[in-house]
Amino acid sequence: MTIRTRLTLRFTGLVSAILALAFACLYAFCWYFISSDFYRRLDRKADTIGELLIRQKMGPQLLIQFTRLRKDQLPAQKIAVYDGRNSPVFITNEQVPLAVSTQVLDAIRAKKNKKFRQGAAYVTGVRYATTSGQYVVLASAENRYGDQFLRQMLVVLVGLFGGIVGIVAFSGWLYAGDALRPMKRMEQQLNHIFPNTLQERLPVSTDNDEISRLSTTINRLLDRIDESFRLQRMFVANVSHELKNPLTQISSQLEVALLNRRESAVYEETIRSVLDDVGELSTLTRELLQLSQVNQASAVGLLTDSVRLDEVVWDIREEVSNIHAHYDVTVRFDELPDDFNQLAVPGNTALLRTALKNLTENACKFSSDGKAVIHVRFTETAVVISVQNNGTPIPADDLPYIFEPFYRSRQTAEVRGNGVGLSLVERIVRLHQGRVSVTSGEGQPTVFQLELVRQFIS
Repeated sequence: MTIRTRLTLRFTGLVSAILALAFACLYAFCWYFISSDFYRRLDRKADTIGELLIRQKMGPQLLIQFTRLRKDQLPAQKIAVYDGRNSPVFITNEQVPLAVSTQVLDAIRAKKNKKFRQGAAYVTGVRYATTSGQYVVLASAENRYGDQFLRQMLVVLVGLFGGIVGIVAFSGWLYAGDALRPMKRMEQQLNHIFPNTLQERLPVSTDNDEISRLSTTINRLLDRIDESFRLQRMFVANVSHELKNPLTQISSQLEVALLNRRESAVYEETIRSVLDDVGELSTLTRELLQLSQVNQASAVGLLTDSVRLDEVVWDIREEVSNIHAHYDVTVRFDELPDDFNQLAVPGNTALLRTALKNLTENACKFSSDGKAVIHVRFTETAVVISVQNNGTPIPADDLPYIFEPFYRSRQTAEVRGNGVGLSLVERIVRLHQGRVSVTSGEGQPTVFQLELVRQFIS
């Protein structure tokens, strides 16, 4: 069911319910007014007969003649008087049947007055107490004009209800279509944007309504999708390039080695070169695998360790210094907390070691003297680790993109690497609900700062 149909049905249902309640109240008021007025007329006739017959002791025959002479006769009017033994002592218009049980007469004596319907006739009963006993006077008649008016009124109300509901449904369909027309235009524009071009955006009106806010939100979503496609294209292009280089070198070296017979030392040198290229491919494959695993939502289940960052930092210093003899890593701590639990953060030890190792190796690799400084400080809610070096500053134009996969600035193009390390660091820190930032400028050290929370926010 479309939104237009649902809106039409709901609007029609609401108006129909209100209209039905209003018509029902109007009909009930008219019925109550007509019935009450007719019962009052019957009460006056019963009071007149009771007063003349019981109080004034007028004879029955004279009273019958008196009632016939009155010109305010009602349709099918009948008056009956019953004594204390429930025997009729006076009846007019015997052609009109009026069968009343003794239980009804006793109820009238108990309540002094009772009004009820018997078929099409309206009946009212009045009790008269005298020294000789308790009498009951019944007056009945048909309210033909009132009932006919109510029937006609009911027909008119039902017809009017149906007509108004039809008009409301048609109007609701038109109004719903008019209200949803911007959504339809938006759908057509989005169908044109996908997959033709991602550069186009939805027009945003100056009215600060729901449609303009939705258009703004969709435009922001399109910006992110466009950026994701751009990164995907760049990622595929860079992966192809990074894989193509070592494979081309391996193929070229093997083809050259097979052209002529050579000495064993030449073959050994070729094999070592090929092994270096294979190692580069293996490193790239491993880093890509780590990058894909960190990007998975299921990796959150790996964050079950309590990681002592002070121990991790010392281990990274020793590991980097052992792998690269000319690298020099210095570790500095602010004042250590008294509680050693404040040195730990929730997370995954292997992932955090990978992130800190990549930052430390990069800092040493791109420093002018092979030195890096790791500075650790503690706050009430987080542990902040800064890795800095002194070297060529990162250009300001490259800073927004250095955490993207395979992105390499012009100044690092000649340095061996594949541009995956910083992207892996950023994803690991984001997975730990932390933040990573970088500052670099002329005459200032380049500083990468990691802020890791001590407690995850669920």
